[in-house]
Amino acid sequence: MKTEHTITSPVRGKIHAVLDECFPGYPARSYFKQLPHWRYLVWSGEELVAHMGVDHRMINNGGTALQVFGIVDLCVVASARSRGLARRLLEELEELGRRCEIDAVVLFADDPRLYLAAGYRQAPGIVKWLMLNEHESIGIAERPVAELMVKMLNEKPWNPGTVDLLGYMF
Repeated sequence: MKTEHTITSPVRGKIHAVLDECFPGYPARSYFKQLPHWRYLVWSGEELVAHMGVDHRMINNGGTALQVFGIVDLCVVASARSRGLARRLLEELEELGRRCEIDAVVLFADDPRLYLAAGYRQAPGIVKWLMLNEHESIGIAERPVAELMVKMLNEKPWNPGTVDLLGYMF
């Protein structure tokens, strides 16, 4: 685990290369809309092969405040896939979350297969978030989002109703 402020310029370049390989058309930087709080980086020698950014924040889940870890840009380069790296990153984050009394891990996934296999559930519904565009706040969005996924880490329930991210969409 690497806190964001300790990441050097050369490592940021490697992070961007991985993100650009995994997400074609990724912006020419090491983050999409906002810097994550920290990242998990998996190395094979000098080569960065997997990345997962994490945000730690509060959200409002149908009227209940939850402390969450939000997953940002989990990806593994093609040459290192099918080794269980993504699953291992999820497990490490969930273990940290349980130790720190985090309520849930939340993410948005175009392809839910990995997350469903890891015990996450789809939680489509109305989501409210701060819209950002190239380092500017441009408004508040509130609309149906099908890609929302969640894994509760304690006995609290995931509530129906609007999910207010209390910030940008990670």
